[in-house]
Amino acid sequence: MDSREIQTTLVVKLGAIEDRTSHHVYYWMNVDGIEFRVGKLSHSSRGRAPEYVVSDTAKRLKLNKKEFTSLVECSMDKGTHRDIWRSRG
Repeated sequence: MDSREIQTTLVVKLGAIEDRTSHHVYYWMNVDGIEFRVGKLSHSSRGRAPEYVVSDTAKRLKLNKKEFTSLVECSMDKGTHRDIWRSRG
């Protein structure tokens, strides 16, 4: 999975806010009025994302790796993700 695909999924598909003011790029998402950090990438992220980045982002989105891949590949939409998020507390 490419780093750009992760960034696009977080920002475009899920509406996450990108914070580039630190040593890393952080992604924040508002769910039911509460802000959650849902991702972290290096400013220099290019090409294939390391496995730990994919796993960490999936976990923060309350998804397993297969579900996260489905979200990135557009098999899962934002509404389905929100339903999963809420059901997993």
